[in-house]
Amino acid sequence: MTTAELVTNYLHTLQERGMEKLCIDEGARSILREWMLAARRGIRRPTAPRPAPGSAATPPTQQAPLTSAANAPAEPPAQNTSAADIANYLRAAVTEEHPAQPADEPMVHEDEIPFFRPGGSTPEEVWANFERMLPTWQPLRALGTLRNTYIPPAGNRAADIMFVGDAPTYPDEAERRPFAGAAGEKLDGMLKAMGLTREQVYITHLVKFRPGMPRQTTNNRPPNEKEILYSASITELEVRLVRPKVIVALGVIAARGLLRQGDLPLAAYQQLHGNFCGVPVVVSHHPSYLLRTNDISERRKLWEEMLRVMEMCGLPISDKQRGFFLKK
Repeated sequence: MTTAELVTNYLHTLQERGMEKLCIDEGARSILREWMLAARRGIRRPTAPRPAPGSAATPPTQQAPLTSAANAPAEPPAQNTSAADIANYLRAAVTEEHPAQPADEPMVHEDEIPFFRPGGSTPEEVWANFERMLPTWQPLRALGTLRNTYIPPAGNRAADIMFVGDAPTYPDEAERRPFAGAAGEKLDGMLKAMGLTREQVYITHLVKFRPGMPRQTTNNRPPNEKEILYSASITELEVRLVRPKVIVALGVIAARGLLRQGDLPLAAYQQLHGNFCGVPVVVSHHPSYLLRTNDISERRKLWEEMLRVMEMCGLPISDKQRGFFLKK
């Protein structure tokens, strides 16, 4: 994999989290500009050097801070620096100087995590209390990091398939429904290809309120660890009420929130065969991924995940469906 591809994959991960703008220093900007010019000339950037067989891998060099005490930009990596070091430099540049990123949350202890217990003697009563209590549930409101508009889950409360995203975005909040806007249209297209509609599946988010930011307009951020942990019992209750045959985690943040295997990339989570509350979880790209790729092979990979979901639910699959996004 080239250096540019390493960083591009990382930037795609940030985009899946809802980040729309990044601040980078001049050193990173110059490297990105070089890649852009090289791409226009059709030049492929060199791949990261590999150690010779039997030799020890060279440890990555320690990264200099991006800003000094005088706030001067750090020196960019030298031209002979390894691809991994350059990728790390750019990764640091886009994260450490991103103004919209929330400050690191202190570690949350298990005994601090609240549990959402709406009560009720029948599923219908539990759902009614769920809808009544959750929009103003004090533990979430007291965090002070979430916006006020509750985005309720949608779809069939007895569905075989549950789709779970990380948190609402600006279009979701504006329309007060999960997966609105362009990403929602892609999700609708996925469902149509599966022979389904929104009314036949259950669609929800780990966190039911759009994460807040200073001077926020249309920009979004992913939910932080505390917001996800405080919402975990809500998602658990939904799963126990809906009782789906399979859960589809849409994007890496949703996968991390459900499977709790740490800060792994999406590809690593896709290799896991985990479950949430005893229900198998299939990890897929967020629908927004389809907004930035026209690569038929990538679309085929995503479609194969949906075919697996259909098979797990016993849904009929036609030959035409099995052939979607295959190169002619």
